[in-house]
Amino acid sequence: MTPFKIFKIKPEERVQAVVMLAVIVVFNALFIYRMHDLFMQEGFGPYWKVFERELHLSGYDPLTYLGVSNWDVVYNVYRHPLLAFLIWPLYLLNEGLTAIFGINFVQYIVAVPVIFASFYSYIFTYRIHREVIQLRRYDATLLSAFYFSMAYIMLSVIVPDHFTISMFLLLITLYISGKCIQKGRELRWWQSAIFFFITAGVTLSNGAKIFLSGFFVNLKHFFRPKYLLLGVVLPAALLWGVAVTEYRTSVLPKEKARKEAKIAKQKRLEEQLALMTPEQKQAYEQKQLQRKVRQRLQAAKSGTPMKQYGFWKWTDVTTSRTKTIYENLFGETIQFHQKHFLEDTLVFRPVFVKYDWLWNYIVEAVILLLAAIGIWCGRRSRFLWLALSYFGFDMFIHLILGFGINEIFIMAPHWLFVIPFAIGYVFYRSKGCQHKILQLSVLALTCYLWAYNGWLLLNFLRTPISAVL
Repeated sequence: MTPFKIFKIKPEERVQAVVMLAVIVVFNALFIYRMHDLFMQEGFGPYWKVFERELHLSGYDPLTYLGVSNWDVVYNVYRHPLLAFLIWPLYLLNEGLTAIFGINFVQYIVAVPVIFASFYSYIFTYRIHREVIQLRRYDATLLSAFYFSMAYIMLSVIVPDHFTISMFLLLITLYISGKCIQKGRELRWWQSAIFFFITAGVTLSNGAKIFLSGFFVNLKHFFRPKYLLLGVVLPAALLWGVAVTEYRTSVLPKEKARKEAKIAKQKRLEEQLALMTPEQKQAYEQKQLQRKVRQRLQAAKSGTPMKQYGFWKWTDVTTSRTKTIYENLFGETIQFHQKHFLEDTLVFRPVFVKYDWLWNYIVEAVILLLAAIGIWCGRRSRFLWLALSYFGFDMFIHLILGFGINEIFIMAPHWLFVIPFAIGYVFYRSKGCQHKILQLSVLALTCYLWAYNGWLLLNFLRTPISAVL
């Protein structure tokens, strides 16, 4: 494929492309409107305090806003090795605009790549249904609209985090992989290397999915020494080298400085304690006790890790998997909970929130039933098994290892597309009256989700936050 030709909108895509682009732009405009007065302060104030205090979109972080406002290695370099470098041009643009106009343009600047990634995520979702699964135009459009009616896909189009970019990269990889499977072509080693370096550079765990694509597309040829060396080992080694270098040059010196500052602060505190009266000491000890209680409550939400070092400290062995599956994994990701709407689990939201209506659980069951039928209908499709392998990998790190399990719903852009893809195979197999019933069922679900999720999200966005520092 010609590298940039893939982004050309095809004639049959134009009408829905315009509609979806308008929807995405409106959502982003409303989000900017909500936070505008607070985030466009004059000068170079303590933006990080404002962003961290006021930007609560579920568990999504304001790190991109922080980096574009005042560039630094704000991401964990081992989990997101290239993200800081990818936002550096945005920071330079913001610096120039801020110097000219005296205000922070971060929301407008970040919105551009978010809108681009969201828009093309829709386009590639449609193309996968249309060209890879080979559905009719109406069915492909319906399932694409169905996908974007899901709660955390709808939310992802405004989130200033890396998840929308990850979704775009994964969907374009799936589309190219699907076309290769369809035409009997191999995924070349250089394609795998480029896809891995960029995709894993944004989110390290998603890099494994590029290797899964290489395996499902190339099959036994995946294990050829040339492909393994140049398409797997080389990009992985290069990216790890970038992460290690980035850590040693940018992160480690700051960690040492913080450690030294902490030691100095402790010494000053000991000196102050020695001069305190008994009443002052009692008040201080009471504050420390309250702080420890808050830390214990926070630790309870985060669960108990398998080990306390390295990547193991992000695991979780205590959070309920059963509740996670029906309340968060297939619950919150598809339908927002009415209570604690978009609250952060690490701040206010409980790990598990129940729906107010039984209807929400019925909708969840119907969608999962359709997806299960779709997996059976597409059980001989190599492309579906590729998409399911993406899903299986995420379920391993989230449900088995417990990585991010207490806010698993924010990971939806990494895997939720497997549901409409699976249902697509039911559309492909069904005929006559069955096909009409299926169309009407998915249309009803789509309209309901757009109305239910859209109302909750729009009601949240339409009220601006006052500029209070």
